[in-house]
Amino acid sequence: MVTEPLDRSVISYMHHQLVILDEETDAASAVKLMHDKKAETIIVKNKKDEYVGIITDSDILDKIVMKGEDSDQVSLKSIMSSPIITISARANARQALELMRLNVIKRIPVTDNIHILGIVTQEGLAHAIRTSVLEKTFRPYRVVIREHYKPIWGNLGFILQFAGLLFIGPAMLAIAMGELESAAGIFLCITFMFVTGFVLNAYGEKTPMNLRQASVLMVSSFILLSFFGSIPYMYVNPFYKNLDPFSLVVKSFFESASGFTTTGLSEIMHPEDLPKSFDFYRSFTQWIGGLSFVYLIMAFFYPEKKLAHMKSMIGGVALRLKQLLLTIAVIFTIYTVLLTTLLYLFGYESTIYNLSLIFSAITGGGFVPSSTALNIQDTAQMFILMSAMIISALPFAFHYAIFSKEMHTTKMRPEIYTFLAITAISIVVFYFLIASTDFSSKPMFAMFQVISASTNTGFQFIEMSVLSDEGKILLIIIMLIGGTAFSMAGGIKVGRILQIVQKITKKRFIADDSTKSISGVSSRYNNQAHNKYESKSEKIKEEKTFREALLIIALFIVVSFATAIILWVVEQKGFLNSLFESVSALTTTGITTGITSPTMSNISQISLIFNMIAGRFEIIAIVYFFLEISKRKH
Repeated sequence: MVTEPLDRSVISYMHHQLVILDEETDAASAVKLMHDKKAETIIVKNKKDEYVGIITDSDILDKIVMKGEDSDQVSLKSIMSSPIITISARANARQALELMRLNVIKRIPVTDNIHILGIVTQEGLAHAIRTSVLEKTFRPYRVVIREHYKPIWGNLGFILQFAGLLFIGPAMLAIAMGELESAAGIFLCITFMFVTGFVLNAYGEKTPMNLRQASVLMVSSFILLSFFGSIPYMYVNPFYKNLDPFSLVVKSFFESASGFTTTGLSEIMHPEDLPKSFDFYRSFTQWIGGLSFVYLIMAFFYPEKKLAHMKSMIGGVALRLKQLLLTIAVIFTIYTVLLTTLLYLFGYESTIYNLSLIFSAITGGGFVPSSTALNIQDTAQMFILMSAMIISALPFAFHYAIFSKEMHTTKMRPEIYTFLAITAISIVVFYFLIASTDFSSKPMFAMFQVISASTNTGFQFIEMSVLSDEGKILLIIIMLIGGTAFSMAGGIKVGRILQIVQKITKKRFIADDSTKSISGVSSRYNNQAHNKYESKSEKIKEEKTFREALLIIALFIVVSFATAIILWVVEQKGFLNSLFESVSALTTTGITTGITSPTMSNISQISLIFNMIAGRFEIIAIVYFFLEISKRKH
């Protein structure tokens, strides 16, 4: 219970800036002692050791200095105020102020009825009460900051420092290759990440968070990572000369966000002119954004009960933290090394370019390190990249199950089969849609482009603006559907589509990962009661998951059309092209109809940046943020 300031004991407000002297002491000696002890008050005692008076600075000024008296000849007894008025240590501040008012004094000694313990002054009480009132006023805000924001700051600081540590690799590579401009930009990025992370750690707390806090953390981490990741772009300026500072910042932020969100949209028209280490840095941002942060943050910071619900909401099988770390750190590293080696064996001798290409493909990114890196006539390269893209769109749990005996792929097969079936059908349809066009190697082009869209990777050979409207609409649909749940693909996800179909048709396509069999021996009645309760609980859960899946699909469509309208008005390149670009950014695909270019307006860039960051989390973070607010209001 918090005590009101005026009801607190006077002991809370007293100070000890006083000296106790004999009444025969001369004023000059008393003043010297006051100065030495930094005292403000003299308590006077008589020969019987009784407190008989009090002297303040004003007494000395009025009774000695103003009258021109010799302080060596004036005793304390002649200038003290007497009798001395004291207050008990058991009294409160309210009683002390009242006593001062009645006696027209500004300070009172506090006593235990034997000794003087200290002094309470009117000025000291006023200051303490003002401070207490301010403290009481702002206490709720401090509680809000401590409980709601400090956990976000602390964990965000850890993420930035961890990311800064990872970027030392690309920086050292740039130094080893003698590309000092690229190295300087990356080191500046690392420095800002470490400094900001240190400050956030100093003011934050690495404590467990609720869903709303974790949602804020995930979105803000990608915003800050994208911002600091834009520093090398600003330093190198791979766009064009005489770019005004604001446009340079926006373009750099756009490129960085495109990397961390694994979108792959780019305004850099000639990436082959960039330093090789800078190309590697761009692809490395996709590796960080696609593999490590999204899922590790989710596993580290989401409460287990909430995460279990979110797993059902996403519609897939999630891994435990240890399994997830093994998948990211070991299995995907094996994939990367194998695919990079295959590119080398088939004649691509630049290890840096090969690694950059595989980073982009296996993370569903699509950044092309060189404008001549992709050759549709090279069947081997095409199949290697398509394999990497499909790997990126399959569940992490599926990859773990392949290498481990702990888990089987049974629960994931319906979603994987559906995804592969959608992709295969789309390839056939797309092939016939481009049959009348002049594309060479039409079968390979159709296969590669559809896989690039359905896995939300974003590699492309031509400007999509030359495609027919039917071809664009098909790609828009498969980009929106996306890959499987808990993979690096974006989009709505096949798992949610199956959940909705399952709810409507009453057929079970996806096994419920959270359902557990009843163990132990129990009575038939208890089993029936338990099964009845489980059945009711399952229906409530399915209904909630169904509603949330519909909400996310609706949000994908609404955001896609809203951004498309902005692009349509600003860029004036047709509504279908604008919708294509909007969906490409929101699903983190990265295929462009030509709207993303060096001449794109800042408004369009900012709109697409929003889509990329929101799409990286499949709008889940935004949904949970507003769901938590809604719960609090009700």
